[in-house]
Amino acid sequence: MKQKAIMEDSSAVLGSIDIFSRLQKADLQALSAKMEQRSFKAGQSMFREGESGEELFVVASGLISVSVRSHDAEDIELSRVGRGAFFGEMAILERASRSATCTALEATECLVLKAGDFEALLIERPGAGVNVLESMLGIAAGRLLKTGSFLSQMVQWGDDARKRAVTDAATGLFNRRYLEDSFEGMVSRAKHDHAQLSYAMFDLDRFGKLNATYGTAFCDRIILEIADTFRKVFAEDDILVRYGGDEFCFIIPGPESEARQKCGNVCASLRELVFPEHPELRISCSIGIAHYPGVASTTEELKEKADKALYMAKEAGRDRAISWQRVELDAPKRDITSIAKKNRVVANIRQALEERDSFLIIGHKDPDEDCVSSMVAFALLANKFNKKSAIFLGPTVQDHFAYLLNICRYNEIEIVQEGRLPACSALVLVDTPKPEMIEQRERFEALCSDVSVLKIELDHHLGADSRYYGDAEYRLVYEASSTCETIGFLALKLENDNALMSKYQIAELLSRNLVLAILSGMIGDSQMGRYLKTRRESWFYRRFSALFEKMLESKTRSGSGNFSNKEQVFEAMAALSDDEDACFRYMSKNTTTVGRVRYAVLDPESSRHLFATFGNDTAITVSKALVDSFAESSGFLGLIGYYDDPVASPFVQFRLRRSQHFNTLDLREALSRLQMTNGGGHPGAVGFRIERSALTDIEAAAKAFATTLESLIAESLASAPEKAGAEKNGN
Repeated sequence: MKQKAIMEDSSAVLGSIDIFSRLQKADLQALSAKMEQRSFKAGQSMFREGESGEELFVVASGLISVSVRSHDAEDIELSRVGRGAFFGEMAILERASRSATCTALEATECLVLKAGDFEALLIERPGAGVNVLESMLGIAAGRLLKTGSFLSQMVQWGDDARKRAVTDAATGLFNRRYLEDSFEGMVSRAKHDHAQLSYAMFDLDRFGKLNATYGTAFCDRIILEIADTFRKVFAEDDILVRYGGDEFCFIIPGPESEARQKCGNVCASLRELVFPEHPELRISCSIGIAHYPGVASTTEELKEKADKALYMAKEAGRDRAISWQRVELDAPKRDITSIAKKNRVVANIRQALEERDSFLIIGHKDPDEDCVSSMVAFALLANKFNKKSAIFLGPTVQDHFAYLLNICRYNEIEIVQEGRLPACSALVLVDTPKPEMIEQRERFEALCSDVSVLKIELDHHLGADSRYYGDAEYRLVYEASSTCETIGFLALKLENDNALMSKYQIAELLSRNLVLAILSGMIGDSQMGRYLKTRRESWFYRRFSALFEKMLESKTRSGSGNFSNKEQVFEAMAALSDDEDACFRYMSKNTTTVGRVRYAVLDPESSRHLFATFGNDTAITVSKALVDSFAESSGFLGLIGYYDDPVASPFVQFRLRRSQHFNTLDLREALSRLQMTNGGGHPGAVGFRIERSALTDIEAAAKAFATTLESLIAESLASAPEKAGAEKNGN
């Protein structure tokens, strides 16, 4: 669409452009009358590189991409320009061919001045024309390091120069000039699209010392290895820039968590680099990250915050990536009033439960019922997804938490009080108003600074001097009766996700132990429901209380269910926990060892007594704990077998587990050697089952299994050096 400019504010638009800023109002109106208004749709090309040109364009609204094509036909975007920008000044002076391609990225309106109309302006209003000419020449000269210099160099140097203009010759990454010309446009585009991006600054640790020790030639090779590492870690749409020497920066589209993950992977990958000529050498890096829109809204703010974060990484000991702390970390915690936002946080935590492999759960000093119960409850959720979990309790624990610790004992949840912290890919803080209140906070500083470790926060303390700790997208923090209520909300959401339950074969997410843990925290913080403030809090309290009462009724040693104080509830919970101790002793009373295999089996009568006395949930939970105990005590393999609940299943169940220190045997191979087709698992743990009618003597079968497994252990140990050699040689 072409027409003479009819925009009411066209003169105002022109007056805001540098080359026309010296013109008087009458001159601007005369110029505006000579310009055409043109509209471009998103994706429409305004002109292409190499085409003849004799028009100057002024952007009145919209966004335009300026790009060139390399000798290998690769389109390289130089910049993005928006309202107030102009280009094509050389076309109206020399009618030169277009040196770049301009494409509208969105609906765009331009004012266009043809060379002939500009010549007419020079005749009609020579003073105005001269002013424009002087401004054009000055601005063109000032663009030597901007887009204009790229376009001029493209014409003068040809295809090879195009690549040199935007890339670093040594590494092939983008160069500093490309960053300076394009960064503003990238942030503008993110603003327009309501998108996110992170800016990260990278320094190689102690590069000066490396140069002095190993020489510049070898250090140049280190830089090339680092650049190759970047290409392996980052995605195609991430912008990788060599800023100079050992300094690099990255522009990473997407959520902050993705940027932190990638930068953490860079740190980890560089630690693994090996240089054969200098086998003693290990390198590391420091990275500072700033996020838009989380901590900054302009390119300058992003650079400033990333630089400060880089300094923090160095001060913290180097060899790490650190994100600039968000402003909201210094603000009180606020209620999440939107269901949609709660659901987004739940979806993110669900994703973490699927993708992360280990969770370390921490709480506040002198933990109360809600704090300890929240730790145990979240650990149980992680276990449902077959993930490792550990809780940190500090040096002393009150006696009345014994039943909660027993839940941990029988569900493979590590309890950490002293000694070295276990490795984790996610750190979970529960029921803690602010970071200063974390139990032995100093022990977690390194994990908190490590951007590869996800920080999840669940809490119900708001306002006052509360402060956030977790990553912005992983804070389930809102007004509730207790933190256990927030975990109950999370659990119910997960349980209602049928696809998720099916994927992980979770028949019952709200198991007895999880309900006990959640209800313990609710009772402790609400004083038996007396301090519930909202209808929602009352609903959650009634829901989990009803589940608990139902569990009591199903036990052979049930109470009346009529409780007058929380101590009676805790006593009932403890009694249920005592069942697990009794069940453990019952199942392990006939333990046998064959070589390096420790096992126990229950005959039909013993199995019937097991389920009648302790119930299905306790029997299954304890069997898992028992086979783990056998494996660790033998140092190799543990095996447990029992006849399934006759009401629920016609099978005999077996569980096989290996010790944490014995990893040369893949237990899936054991299934094949035992000729078991109805079973499965992973290298460290498998289960299999046999129909009752096909098994006449479980003790004889278990002994035969143990004998075969002992042979497999011997074979795997004999072949261990051979396997290690094959892995080392990449075979």
